[in-house]
Amino acid sequence: MPGYEDIMDALADPSHPDHAGYPAWAADMTGSTEPFDPAFLDIADVNRTLATLF
Repeated sequence: MPGYEDIMDALADPSHPDHAGYPAWAADMTGSTEPFDPAFLDIADVNRTLATLF
């Protein structure tokens, strides 16, 4: 996904100029207020979402 590495860099670096805005963006994209963990993947949730779409 274009820009993904930039987002991950900003989330990991509190001194990054875009750091403050990305947690809210990640929460909006994931539907969770938990801190974004790029290593976490909830397969059951993905399958439920896909089932509703297809």
